[in-house]
Amino acid sequence: MEAVINGVNIYYEVCGQGKPVVMTLHGGPGIGDGDDNKKMFAPLESEFTFIYFDQRGNGRSDEADPSTYTHQQIVEDTEVLRKHLKIEKMALSGGSYGGMLAMEYALQYPDNISHMILRGTAASNELQTYAFENALHANLPNVNRTMLKNLFFGRMKSNEDLIDHFAKIYPLYSRTYSPEKAKKLFERKIFHYKTHNAFFQKAFPAYDIRHRLGNIKVKTLILAGRHDWITPLRFAEELKNGIPNATLVIFEDAGHSINSDMPEKFQRETRKFLSS
Repeated sequence: MEAVINGVNIYYEVCGQGKPVVMTLHGGPGIGDGDDNKKMFAPLESEFTFIYFDQRGNGRSDEADPSTYTHQQIVEDTEVLRKHLKIEKMALSGGSYGGMLAMEYALQYPDNISHMILRGTAASNELQTYAFENALHANLPNVNRTMLKNLFFGRMKSNEDLIDHFAKIYPLYSRTYSPEKAKKLFERKIFHYKTHNAFFQKAFPAYDIRHRLGNIKVKTLILAGRHDWITPLRFAEELKNGIPNATLVIFEDAGHSINSDMPEKFQRETRKFLSS
């Protein structure tokens, strides 16, 4: 389905049954989409209702003025979509970059959410330093300092350029990576290099909510992979120590994509939390 949200045509899907209703925020500006979340939560749709949407400039949603590719704008788009769907109170889930957006929503609209799930995320842009070094020392073919700077600092020249750079580091995301799975993913995705550039040139460099974590009062579940190359465990522990009502669950055999690496535990922990 589609709806005009703050002047932009936004693609969304409502799947499942029961409560709570879970609004999901995807990561990877210019790369991610609602289907990333749909795949991980589909096994739970018989028990809960999930809302998957492609944020502005991502997936099947329309592109917009790059100046609107900000955390605040995505927060406002999420809020307008909640109102459009006539949801009084919802759970909120965000993974990776989506987790950052989820925390910013929780700070802006605390009365609208009952639970929050954060997966592989962090409270500041400090993670980029660790991700850069981890990727550089992973010994992947054609991954070097110049290539990583272009990707991490939003210097993509085209969608094809973004696809090429993302494909080179994609093996790091999951401990169950396979070329076959990667091929299917890249065939499905719609890439938006302008979205990627805008977020990583302006929004992300300014991101730091560490001093505000204590203001997040909602019951929060933090999920973290022991071998996460993008957001090492120290960032999940920082969230656990900063958010008053937070629980941290560590996935010992998982990287950044904990839902792919340890799907049964992911579903079990998510089900238990949403049922509480």
